[in-house]
Amino acid sequence: MQRESTSGRRFDRLVNSVPLWLQILSVLLATWLLVQPRYVKAKSTQRIAIVLDSSASMRVFKEKIAPALEKEIPRLQGNAANVEIWILESDPGKAKIYQGTAPEKMIEALGKWTPSSGAIEPSNSLRIARSLVSAEGAVCYITDTPIDDTLPYNASYISIGRNTENVGITGVSFEQRDGNLIWKAVVRNYSETAQQRNWYLNSAKGKSSSRKLQLNAGRLTTLQGAFPADTQRCQLVLEEDSFTLDDSLPMVRPKPKPLMVFSTLAKKSVHLSDRMLKSFPNLQEAANRVTTDLVITSTETTPSRSHLVVFPTDQAPTRPYLTGNIVTPKHKLTEGLNWQTLLVRQSISIPQEKADDVLLWQGNRALIFLRRHPASGNKALVFNFDIQKSNALKQPAAAVLLLRFCEQLRNEKMAPETRITETGEPLELSRLHGEKAPTLTINTLGLDGELLKTEQRPANSGALSAPDTPGFFTIAQGDETLITSATYFADTREADFSNCSIDDLPASTMATAVDRHTRDDHLWRVWVCLILTAMLGAWFFTKSKNSPSI
Repeated sequence: MQRESTSGRRFDRLVNSVPLWLQILSVLLATWLLVQPRYVKAKSTQRIAIVLDSSASMRVFKEKIAPALEKEIPRLQGNAANVEIWILESDPGKAKIYQGTAPEKMIEALGKWTPSSGAIEPSNSLRIARSLVSAEGAVCYITDTPIDDTLPYNASYISIGRNTENVGITGVSFEQRDGNLIWKAVVRNYSETAQQRNWYLNSAKGKSSSRKLQLNAGRLTTLQGAFPADTQRCQLVLEEDSFTLDDSLPMVRPKPKPLMVFSTLAKKSVHLSDRMLKSFPNLQEAANRVTTDLVITSTETTPSRSHLVVFPTDQAPTRPYLTGNIVTPKHKLTEGLNWQTLLVRQSISIPQEKADDVLLWQGNRALIFLRRHPASGNKALVFNFDIQKSNALKQPAAAVLLLRFCEQLRNEKMAPETRITETGEPLELSRLHGEKAPTLTINTLGLDGELLKTEQRPANSGALSAPDTPGFFTIAQGDETLITSATYFADTREADFSNCSIDDLPASTMATAVDRHTRDDHLWRVWVCLILTAMLGAWFFTKSKNSPSI
């Protein structure tokens, strides 16, 4: 016998009726209203500011920036129909990389960008970026190292870095040995594994034989050798890796500008000038006063023709010690120096002028002051006591003060010098100023002295700095060369990729941006009327069906 189910159908067939379809229509319309649909405005534009990390380590990951932007910009664009893009550097002193609406030209501009700065806090650039795009715009920071804290100005960030092996040169020094100039270069392995590199020395005369360097993880070593004879420039070269900035070390024969010193001290006091000449670097004894920069004297007090260091001499055999508190006014020559153990006798005193800068007081007496000549601008460092009848010669503060004064005079002296600089290092060069002063000429040179590039700047231009890439350069004013230098990369923070990794943090979406770029459904009143009509129609047909027949 054929069995029959006693439970009935699991699903009832849909009964086709007008009230059912009207109820479904009202539910669909209510759902549409609750969704709150919005329509993109045809002329809406989303402003996007991208801040790129200017640090030199970004060179390794430069090829990842364009794909990251191609993925991120559509997300930042949101509901807007159009987009306007600014590309800035985290270094606020650099010009913007791109501004426009064409992503193709943006990628082209990124291809020409070369990051070269050190580690820079991006807050200032993010503030500029936010001011460009207003509150409704989007700001994104792209770097190679994850950020622990939330970025200011509601900025998102993307980290595109990764742990990369690197071996590089971190520093250089020179010394004279047996009549030869010896260079010493420090090489560091930043990697977590042992690394091997080949290295050689290159000069205009040719290249030395290649040698192998083996470095364990995180270790340092020193390479050294004699500077090639009869050459002014040479270059230490390491085998290239992913980060190439620290794989070469350009070098020149250092020749600091000297400070010419002449002494007029009496025979019993001449040991004061002798100690300064022997102890302080870059001081040379002048043959006469014509070629001198600094005169050490006990009788002069007016620095009209040259700078002075004044050590007055008291003929009295013994005098009592001065009493009173020792006070040091704030001055860069005496910053951080301790004079509290100084003992000074009541010796003869040089009259102090109102324009003098007092560097040290004891009671109401100026013990040390700085005097400037109003016409020549020369300076005099006056010790207003007999230094030989005090314990000042045993005070480290006195030696440091004299050294700082001599270094200040040497730095202000306008004369040629040859030295090593770091990439991007600020250069404080003494030069002529004024409307009639000759222009500055910055020449980039090759290893053999060949002129590669030249640039002209006004004499009154802003601060000068070394180039952003390793190499050789000179800066001249008129016919006089102010500096001859080799610049190398020595920022160990940028050469260490151990903390680099991939990460991202989106910013919160601004509700005002949604309102600005989209509009709501202007037909919502129609949908409400249709819902009411459908509900009334369903009620009407249901009532008509349930009414009793007569």
